[in-house]
Amino acid sequence: MASGSAHSGDARRTLTRSAGATMTAALLLGTTALAPFSMTAAFADAGASGSAAPEHGQTLDSTVGVSETPAVGVDVPVSETAPAAQEKRGTAEKAERSALFTLEQFLFSGVINWGGYRFTFYSQKVLPGSGLAIPGRHVNEGGYVSDADGYIVLAGDAPKGTVFETPFGYQGKIYDRGTVGNHLDVYIE
Repeated sequence: MASGSAHSGDARRTLTRSAGATMTAALLLGTTALAPFSMTAAFADAGASGSAAPEHGQTLDSTVGVSETPAVGVDVPVSETAPAAQEKRGTAEKAERSALFTLEQFLFSGVINWGGYRFTFYSQKVLPGSGLAIPGRHVNEGGYVSDADGYIVLAGDAPKGTVFETPFGYQGKIYDRGTVGNHLDVYIE
């Protein structure tokens, strides 16, 4: 009786190990099979297929560390801005640039590391209205809180009024505190 129960335990252990090995192999194969469907590829495919004229696109190459080998290639469509369209908008949108990231991509990732800075977002619903002295405060068409000159509102430890380039299609200006170093909070709706 004792030897029969020991034999049953060995069989159970072998069956458990086999099931664990099978699940591990399935997980690794599944991960490998789904790798082409990563979010980076989804954004790249969406940008490439949405572009009516691929010859007017540009490529954003991201590198990791000091290596010069591109780690990620994302097609970014170039927005055509005619001088007449710029004049029509006036000075309210003078800080607008071509966007490397949409607000949706920014919200999805939560953090954008670009140009030596770490960009995170902060909802104006936390500090609405007159909580900050921002002349002409409004939400622009991109979904970012902006001032009267079209600069998006940033929080950082640089002197208030300092202007930064951002990857969101607009220059940003420091109006608030709350981050340190190369970390900038971008105010959104």
